[in-house]
Amino acid sequence: MSNEHSRDRGNLFANPDKKKPSQPDLQGDCTIDAAGYEIRGWRRGDQLELSLAPPRGDRNTYPPDVFRGALDAAPARPRGSKDTGPTLAWAGDITSDEAAYTVRAFEKQGKSGLYFTLSFERAERRDASSGFERVE
Repeated sequence: MSNEHSRDRGNLFANPDKKKPSQPDLQGDCTIDAAGYEIRGWRRGDQLELSLAPPRGDRNTYPPDVFRGALDAAPARPRGSKDTGPTLAWAGDITSDEAAYTVRAFEKQGKSGLYFTLSFERAERRDASSGFERVE
């Protein structure tokens, strides 16, 4: 994998400060195309809704979202599988006005509990005449 794509990663952790249902279940950060974003995630049945925005710094308000999307739950790993790598938990797309990315969220166990690592792969690009077009 090239260095160009190795930076398109992030992490999501349980939100220990959640007090209301409207607050995100998960939060974290990521880097996409050398830009940093805060990630907020809400579990909605078999989906994980994501919202990415620039870091808010010291402000108590969230800046407007840049990317939004929903990830679908991945099929369960077959029982007795010998694969010991990270478990794919969700996969789907996030979009902005300018681009779209395919996101894969892998479940990992850390010292402080369960968390998710995310990978972002550019999926589409903006073409002024025809809208979004899949990048091969």
